[in-house]
Amino acid sequence: MKRAESEARRMPSQADIAAAANVSTATVSRVVNNSSLVSEALRKRVVAEMERLGYYPHGAARALAYNKSWTIGAVIPTLDSDLFARGVDALMKRLREMEYSLMVVSYDYSLDDEARLVRRLLERGVDGLFLVGQQRRPETSRLIERSGCPYVESYICDDHERVNHIGFSNFDAGVTGVQHLIDLGHRRIGLIVGITDGNDRALFRLQGYRACMAEHGLTVDERFVVEVPYDIDEASKAFASIMSHDDPPTALMCGNDLIAMGVLFEARARGIPVPERISVVGVDNHPFSRHAWPPLTTIDIPATAIGRMSAEALIEAIEHGRPIGCHQLPAPLVVRETTAPPGDSRH
Repeated sequence: MKRAESEARRMPSQADIAAAANVSTATVSRVVNNSSLVSEALRKRVVAEMERLGYYPHGAARALAYNKSWTIGAVIPTLDSDLFARGVDALMKRLREMEYSLMVVSYDYSLDDEARLVRRLLERGVDGLFLVGQQRRPETSRLIERSGCPYVESYICDDHERVNHIGFSNFDAGVTGVQHLIDLGHRRIGLIVGITDGNDRALFRLQGYRACMAEHGLTVDERFVVEVPYDIDEASKAFASIMSHDDPPTALMCGNDLIAMGVLFEARARGIPVPERISVVGVDNHPFSRHAWPPLTTIDIPATAIGRMSAEALIEAIEHGRPIGCHQLPAPLVVRETTAPPGDSRH
């Protein structure tokens, strides 16, 4: 009985398929590998027996034979992010259209964990890597370069000497948001940004903010420049602290829409009108941002385009040896209702 159950659970081999279809094992192998040497009628016969017996090719053996896994590894800071979820979803869908699979891991903004996860993916034989940002441990970069594995550094395009970026300029995003506030007449502008340690996208947005303020001869009040985790509660606390001063800013640039949402929630709880008393700008264009109250002015990050373009660039590199290149996508300002001239300058 146990032997019969074991036989029933055993996956059929190519020899079993060959015997059932009355062909050679070489013919079965050609069908599995889509060889043009097999007639259509014979292919259909072999495939019919594969389906009847429940046969599927052994992925590891096939990968070993072809030195290819038809798999891309995505190493993401966090899966708890609409911005990354949209990009990964677009990446996965485009890869699926091209007969590739996606393996996703996250490292919670720890560059040490990123290093370990990259090594594991390379050990599993992924054909390409989808990475976020350009900052990583030197040993991680050396490992990737030695492996020869094509890779994309996504969601960033701030160093034009690099040749594998697909994203947008985080520096320019910071400048764009602050410039909008300055154009409205604001001079006391604060910033609540993500933790910059291990997050070069947040760092470039901070640098863009500082550069734009300096260009216009405006003083940065360090009391109003705060780094927080990407968390609504932490953003709310930071906003409360900023507004506790006697001379708070009239506008806030936020490192992403989640931080901006925390600001809006806390402003409502404290009876601080937006934008009458303080204007707020986010970054991401999260799907909820247009449903916030008031609807949030933000920078539109092209996450879906980043994922799709990254898939196409990686496959071109894997199958045709073409360089990834550097592709900077636009990240335009979307003006809604959380920004207006400062209250004391209205007519």
